[in-house]
Amino acid sequence: MTIFKDLVLVGGGHSHALVLRQWAMNPLPGVRITLISPQMMTPYSGMLPGLIAGHYSFEQTHIDLVKLALWANIRFIQDKVIAIDVAAKTLTLANRPAIEFDIVSIDIGSTPNQQIEGTHEYSTPVKPISDFYTRWNLIQEQVKQHKIKSLAVVGGGAGSVEVIMACACKLQKTDASLQYHLITGAEDILPGYNRQVISQVKRQLKKYKITLHTSTRVTKLSQGLIYCQQGEPILSDEIIWCTQAAGASWLQASQLECDDAGFMKVRQTLQSLQYDDVFGAGDIVNMVANPRPKAGVYAVRQAPVLFHNLQAVLLNQKLINYKPQDGFLSLLALGEKKATGSKYLVSFSGDWVWRWKDSIDQKFMDKFHQLPSLPMAKETNINSQLINREEQSEQHNPLKRCSGCGAKIGADVLQQVLNEVLGAGHYQPQDAVLITHHAELVYQSVDALKTPIQDPWLFGQIAVSHALSDLYAMNLKPESAQVLITLPYAGQKIQKRQLKMLMQGIFIQLEALQCRFLGGHTSEASELSVGLVVNGIAQQVPLFHKQGLMPGDRLVLSKPLGTGVILAAAMQAQCDGKVFNQAIDSMLQANDQAAKLLSELNVQACTDVTGFGLLGHLYELCQASGCAATLDLSAIPVLAGAEALVVQNIKSSLYNQNRQALMVIEWEDAIMQNPRFKLLFDPQTSGGLLAGIPAARYVELDESFHQQFYTIGEVTEFGSTVSQIVLV
Repeated sequence: MTIFKDLVLVGGGHSHALVLRQWAMNPLPGVRITLISPQMMTPYSGMLPGLIAGHYSFEQTHIDLVKLALWANIRFIQDKVIAIDVAAKTLTLANRPAIEFDIVSIDIGSTPNQQIEGTHEYSTPVKPISDFYTRWNLIQEQVKQHKIKSLAVVGGGAGSVEVIMACACKLQKTDASLQYHLITGAEDILPGYNRQVISQVKRQLKKYKITLHTSTRVTKLSQGLIYCQQGEPILSDEIIWCTQAAGASWLQASQLECDDAGFMKVRQTLQSLQYDDVFGAGDIVNMVANPRPKAGVYAVRQAPVLFHNLQAVLLNQKLINYKPQDGFLSLLALGEKKATGSKYLVSFSGDWVWRWKDSIDQKFMDKFHQLPSLPMAKETNINSQLINREEQSEQHNPLKRCSGCGAKIGADVLQQVLNEVLGAGHYQPQDAVLITHHAELVYQSVDALKTPIQDPWLFGQIAVSHALSDLYAMNLKPESAQVLITLPYAGQKIQKRQLKMLMQGIFIQLEALQCRFLGGHTSEASELSVGLVVNGIAQQVPLFHKQGLMPGDRLVLSKPLGTGVILAAAMQAQCDGKVFNQAIDSMLQANDQAAKLLSELNVQACTDVTGFGLLGHLYELCQASGCAATLDLSAIPVLAGAEALVVQNIKSSLYNQNRQALMVIEWEDAIMQNPRFKLLFDPQTSGGLLAGIPAARYVELDESFHQQFYTIGEVTEFGSTVSQIVLV
């Protein structure tokens, strides 16, 4: 799809998750969406008490943002925004280069206000929930070991009472003698709730033997002590902070107008008070015209309005107002599988209320756990409102764009990007480059990849690691590289952003691996791809070759298998985020350290495992060396989740050709029925090194080697008309 505008969603809150779901089913052609969140799993706050109490699993209570992004065909960046420059339309991230936007929406939730002395050092805030849940698991272990004798929650709102009752419900099964404290500076708990609900909650607090401290304003925390304005300090081994919320500091430091607590002020259209291209939703916003307490119900109800207005502002159409309801159904979990609630003046309690609440919560989460199938994308006309005025007269149909040199990326874009990425004045075009002054022999390899992911910055790094792997497989030192980049046709501003992000990724990886960037070529195509011509020079050590295996050598592999099937599953929206992310991490890992370790062992035969799969590349080694091999199928390392995807009959499009190439070898049916068997033919992007270690050297290897390499088999005598690979 041809892209002309960038919409960036900051945060994976309820509003944004719902907007993404609706956008995927009703896309706006010409708009690229990027979701930025520090967590890949975003919690549904309404189910947090049930998670703490043990009624739900982690997966049941969280939305997998990576899987949602893969399904919706949008870009997901796992990072934290630390600054925004609205005038420059850029977002500064904690761990990678800045991101540019045309429209931005912010839905990052809130965190408890921790301005009181000692709160950062001696308490655990209940938000962000991901951090709290990690701490909660540790608390449970410490209670089992009798290291915690008391637990306190500071705060008196709905979240506070739900959290402490959930904690008591779970922990009393481990240690019935544990002491609990609920501390609030207010005269009573649950401000804004009717008396019946408050009375029901107090009865439940009493049942759990939770001591309630009202009109008790905390002034300071220290190790195991809670100091208050009046009375003696309260003893507590574990302190959970669940007080009045605050906004993000980076928003307060920006040009955006925020209230005293740090929440972004928005209009009824959910736009910032000053800027039409900045939106906000959920707990992070202050709805100036209709102030409301922080509650998930408002975030959910804001989503349809936010979806409409994001598309409307992009198309220069009329926006609609969000009108929050005056009252809403409020249901509070009571620790065990009971709940209480109210709407207006009516209140109710019991296990049936918990089942009601559970049904509502499960129905919401089913929207993300059971994602519907989306129709195949089709070419649609781009609304002219998305195209910059100076570009509207150009040909925007990719099929009718020029070929030949007419498909090159413009010189202005190249100059701007290279100077911004590599430094001012770097752009000095030449018709050819000098590779090296020093080496008599220069070894050269070439490789190219079509992008398997939406993130150009990560793809640039993967492409470099993949291409340089050929040099490491020969024990060569990377010296220099040229790149051949094809960018999908887009608006000029979008192409520049895409190229800049890609080059930042390419350059950071080349620099990390001490390989010079010489230059390259760019052009337009239907999809993003990167090719690299890489040059390597011999070091003062012997080279690795494909021939040289000897019977008795132990076969070792430096990386697990499975990237091919995982990327195939991701394309079909059948891949969990955790599985996908570990594949990305594996592809990002360069083979430089593996090659260095093999070089120290005087290895002779080595190759990298890439497109032909493990068996295809091992077969090449065996043929070149005139020997055979035996592999232990159970010892083959695979990425977590890869075997499960094989069982679902998911496979890479190159799998069948890889399998067909080795049909000359016969294996037992029991072996071929093993899911791990199919992974032997799985094409690997940026795969590991496969090498033979002489038997005499192998027995001398220490644990550090086995932490970096997996022993998968042994080289054997060649005993038939074809090279044999035996699987056991």
